[in-house]
Amino acid sequence: MAPLLASDAASPRLTTYTDAGRMELSAETVANWAAKGGNLMVGELGLGPGDVVAVDAPADWMPAVLVLGCWRAGVAVCSPDSPAFDAAATLLTTDADAHPDFGGEVLLLSTDPFGRGVGEAGGDVPFGIMDLSPELRVQGDRYAGPETGEDAVLLVDASGATVSGTDLRARAVERHGGSVGSGDTVRAVGGAWSDTDGLVDCLLPLFTGGSVVVSTDDTAERLAEIAATERGTVV
Repeated sequence: MAPLLASDAASPRLTTYTDAGRMELSAETVANWAAKGGNLMVGELGLGPGDVVAVDAPADWMPAVLVLGCWRAGVAVCSPDSPAFDAAATLLTTDADAHPDFGGEVLLLSTDPFGRGVGEAGGDVPFGIMDLSPELRVQGDRYAGPETGEDAVLLVDASGATVSGTDLRARAVERHGGSVGSGDTVRAVGGAWSDTDGLVDCLLPLFTGGSVVVSTDDTAERLAEIAATERGTVV
């Protein structure tokens, strides 16, 4: 996110349409949340390159920025369907009961549109599970961990293949074109992801300086309406 932040910090980079309404995050806000997530991964959880975090969460802004936070720290992500799931160090999920046999640390994501913790929003947090939002908010807005290059593995997909940052950038260029600072970038409008591989696909425009709009109502009519409103392109 650094090139985006330097060139156009105030422009929207991640917009979500969910049952809770529309949420828009600027490049600066996304970068701040990604930094918080990266600091949590490194400073609190002791994770880094070579580690994997499993993500099992519906379309919303919080899972998206946390994936960016994992990448900031050079940590790969995977879905529960990936062969990497059983050895994953941490699970990010909105359902504390979804994977009772998971052996790593479980971080409970809130679905509150303003990022309040599960407990703060009146929900229950089972014993031994971290209510993520309060821990995330106290992290620094600037990433303080070690830097990693684009050759770091950022995804272990459902087939077990490892995908680096370089691979994802190439995939983004192939699908969406453009480059950071070129002025020829996409504002991609799409439906909700069904797994972590789909979440990563949703974020691809960010690799080339574009922006992302995700709607949980993914009927063709609704996506076309949103694309007109957001001046984007349905992908």
